[in-house]
Amino acid sequence: MPRPKDTSYTGDPEYTKFEQMISDRKLCPATAKSYRASYRKCRNLFQKPIRDTAEDTAWKTIQVAEENINTVQALINICILVRQLDPVMPHDELMEQRTINKKDVDEHLKQANSFKELPELSDYDAFVESLWSECKYREYIINFLMRHYYVRNQDLMFDIVDTKTETVADRCKNYLWVNKSKKCITYIRNLYKTAKTYGQKSYDIKNERFIRAVKCCQKMQYAFPICDDPSLIGYHITKMSFNKLGESNCLKIVINHYRDNYQKIKEISQRRGTNMKVLMESYNISYNNENDTNSE
Repeated sequence: MPRPKDTSYTGDPEYTKFEQMISDRKLCPATAKSYRASYRKCRNLFQKPIRDTAEDTAWKTIQVAEENINTVQALINICILVRQLDPVMPHDELMEQRTINKKDVDEHLKQANSFKELPELSDYDAFVESLWSECKYREYIINFLMRHYYVRNQDLMFDIVDTKTETVADRCKNYLWVNKSKKCITYIRNLYKTAKTYGQKSYDIKNERFIRAVKCCQKMQYAFPICDDPSLIGYHITKMSFNKLGESNCLKIVINHYRDNYQKIKEISQRRGTNMKVLMESYNISYNNENDTNSE
């Protein structure tokens, strides 16, 4: 039995113009169907017409809601098309963001084609231990944070500082604070993908090896920050990551291992700053939990 036709937004002035654009372009049925689905997704996210949504609000809302970079690009593209309807509205900022994201799309495709089967978590953990044994403290810090705090590339752009005052000097940066009073390293994330939704994230890391590695790197003034250019951070992290799989694939190793452990998946969601529903859908997560199926 065929699926009922989605008639949401039928008769809506903006959607009517959008449908006319699809008709005028003589798009193939599959493409037209994809455009309609993406349009509805945008409208549901914004809770108002696309043309009534500011450019920066549009792309930021999309990137917070969607983990898959290809989906992000598809939705931004729809926003551009809708703003190009008569009368044409400004859409340069959306086009610029789409161009910036193109690098992530290329990296995603490269990683997707770089392996057939992910290693086991035990192999990943052994790699992190080997970095410590070989005194590769810079690489150890990066992989420790990816392994235990499930962070993205951007989260790994940070300064190592000695005082709390330094951590509040610029609230648009991330820090590893050598917190002498607590005898730990306080990892402060102000700049990360979903900061607008989840706010600042701060963790006291008391692992002795991690503390020693940070202190060693602090003496090597060249060690951190890894780079100052956000467009290059993915390259550096991939190069230092386990089997050069990159941040996203290393996270998949962890999630695959804990896929039936609801509490662990919840921890990953909270530490990474990712809605649980998005996390599970993006990484094909299944878990056994009869009592709580709500997303964060």
